[in-house]
Amino acid sequence: MPLLTTGLFENTAVLGVRPSSTLTVKITNDDETSVSIQIEGFFQSGITKTMYVQEVFILAAGAVAQRIYFAQFDAFEFQFDVSSPAVKISAWGKDTAGNLTTAHRVVAEEVNPI
Repeated sequence: MPLLTTGLFENTAVLGVRPSSTLTVKITNDDETSVSIQIEGFFQSGITKTMYVQEVFILAAGAVAQRIYFAQFDAFEFQFDVSSPAVKISAWGKDTAGNLTTAHRVVAEEVNPI
């Protein structure tokens, strides 16, 4: 089954403010059956990568799910283990005002296989 990643996003603070404070993930199930989704979020500090999000759920056929995760780290990455190649995932970083962070945007075609 597909194992996908956003890749590592650098999110270093500038004048005490990070570009993204949250990451919004949108998952679409274009399959004709329900699918299993596992989401894992990691933050990196130096050479240490630590998991801070682990969520597993079932997404019905034709359904869409949205999740919002804390992202105030120097670097972070999300990985997705999905039970069907028909699942599409996109992710957008947002600042504290809710504005999109262009550098932290991954559309379905850009989510990389691991």
